[in-house]
Amino acid sequence: MRILRYGVREDSERPVYICGHCRLQFIDPPYADLKAYYREEYRKLHDAVPGGGLSAEERFTISQAHTIISAKAFMEHVPEGASVLEIGCSSGGFLSHLQGKYELYGNEWNAEDAKYVRDVGEIPCEEGDITEIYPGKTFGAIVANAVLEHVPDPIEWLMQVKSRLIGGGFLYMETPNATDAMLTVYDIPEYRDFWYREPHITYWSADILASVMTTVGIEARVTYHQKYGLLNHMNWWLNKAPMADPLLARAYLNPVKKGHPVAPMQNRQMANLDRNYRLSLECILAADTLKCIGRRREI
Repeated sequence: MRILRYGVREDSERPVYICGHCRLQFIDPPYADLKAYYREEYRKLHDAVPGGGLSAEERFTISQAHTIISAKAFMEHVPEGASVLEIGCSSGGFLSHLQGKYELYGNEWNAEDAKYVRDVGEIPCEEGDITEIYPGKTFGAIVANAVLEHVPDPIEWLMQVKSRLIGGGFLYMETPNATDAMLTVYDIPEYRDFWYREPHITYWSADILASVMTTVGIEARVTYHQKYGLLNHMNWWLNKAPMADPLLARAYLNPVKKGHPVAPMQNRQMANLDRNYRLSLECILAADTLKCIGRRREI
C-alpha cells in the first residue's frame, strides 16, 4: 500500500491510497458509524446536485430520469416476475421503472427517502443492514447502484449480498470507473479534485471488480457506460467545474428549440455527435461508469 495522492473534494489533505497488489484505490472510512452518517448527514452535503439539499421528491425526479438506461439493462437480463431488492434505493427512481414487472423491495438508510418509497412509490422499503432486512427472505435479483464505492469492506459486503440471493440469482451494480477519461485521458486537475470524494471509500477499475466478484462466487460481466455527455465534458474543459443542472449534464445535445424549422435535422446531428463521443469513451475503456451484471453460482 502507498499513498497515490492527497486530496478529496471535502479535504485537500486527506490521503488516497492504492494497494500495491491489486491496485484498488481507497481512503480510510471517514466516519465510525456509517449508518448514522447516511441517515443524518449525507443528504445535507451530497446529492444529485453539488451541495445537496434536495427533497425526496426532487431526488426521485432526477433519479428517475437518470436510471432509464440502467433499468433497461437490468430488464434485459432478469426475467419478469422475479423478486427484486434494491440496496440504497434513495427515493425509488430506479424501482419506478420496474413496477408492474417484478416483485419489488427497497432498502434505504435515509428515513425521508425510505418513507417516500413506501408512501408515494407504494413499495416496501426497510432501513436496516442487508443482514437484517426482510428476515428469512431471499431474492431473485439484487440491485446496488452507486453503493459499492461507499462500502468499507467490499468482500464482506458482497458475501452478505450473495447470501440474500437465490441460487442463480442476479446481482446488478454500477460504480464509478477509476479509468474515467477526465482522469486518465484529459487529466483535468480540477476534475480529479472533485471526483475523489469523502463518502467514496473505494475506487474501482473493471479488472479489479471482475476479480473480486469471482472471489466471492459470483459469475459476472463488467462493461463500460458513459453517462455524462459531451456538453458536461466541454464545461469541465472550459470552466473547470461541474454543471449546475444534473439533468442537462447527462442529456444528449439538442441545442435548437423545438418548433424551429431546422430543429429536427440540427438536433439529430448534434445528438449523434454526442452519442458517438460517449461510444468512443466506452471503446477506449474510459467511460465514467462500470456496469456489472452477475449471477450467484448455483453450487
